[in-house]
Amino acid sequence: MKRTEVSLDIESIPLAIRQYLKGATFYDSSCSANAKTLSVSGAERAFLKISKRGSLEREYKMTRFLHKLNVAPNAIAYESDADHDYFLMEAVSGEDGTAERYIENPGKLACVFGEYLKMLHSLPTADCPYDNRTNELLQDAQTKGTDLRILNPFNYSAIDNVVIHGDYCLPNIIMDNFSFKGFIDLGYGGVGDRHYDIYWGIWTLQFNLKTDRYRHLFLDAYGRNDIDDDGLNYFTNLIKLTD
Repeated sequence: MKRTEVSLDIESIPLAIRQYLKGATFYDSSCSANAKTLSVSGAERAFLKISKRGSLEREYKMTRFLHKLNVAPNAIAYESDADHDYFLMEAVSGEDGTAERYIENPGKLACVFGEYLKMLHSLPTADCPYDNRTNELLQDAQTKGTDLRILNPFNYSAIDNVVIHGDYCLPNIIMDNFSFKGFIDLGYGGVGDRHYDIYWGIWTLQFNLKTDRYRHLFLDAYGRNDIDDDGLNYFTNLIKLTD
């Protein structure tokens, strides 16, 4: 992850967040145009995300929920002003799944990536703050003008029955020498259909490893008995229709 030291006027930050920033050094670690991400090095080792008002609430709530289940960093504070959301979370020790040490061992990476997704999907869904993720995805597709009857040939009924990440890609899992440390960037998560995450797991391995040859290791590690081919085809086509 790139780290460029930057200045930050902490007096412009809401008080609930500001108290954790005094005396800290800040590094720009942004990897998306939708949000600024600052690495905070001070009394707290943390990450501060700043984005448009209303855009980080879901990530805050999902991070807090999954932190209670020991699979996400602590959500330290969340606050908004007239224009922006501010979300401060603890920094998890380790490196994300795109680190060189992992990319250079693609077989092992594909296996643990499948195992950790199965772990996520095995968590209890009770008290998840967003419990109808599949319906949200279908409504979003319809809003974009997608005729969902196109999906009828797959003979699959999408369901909400597991906790999904919502953006299960290699940059969003933190490991220490392949040992799981936490999921991050949870702003698309909730209770949904496992095949949505499985699709993105396949996609990211192909994108980051520049080959599709490790797909089967990933699916084997996840567990073929829990994968419905029609379900995977259903979400593959739904996502392609709405991208």
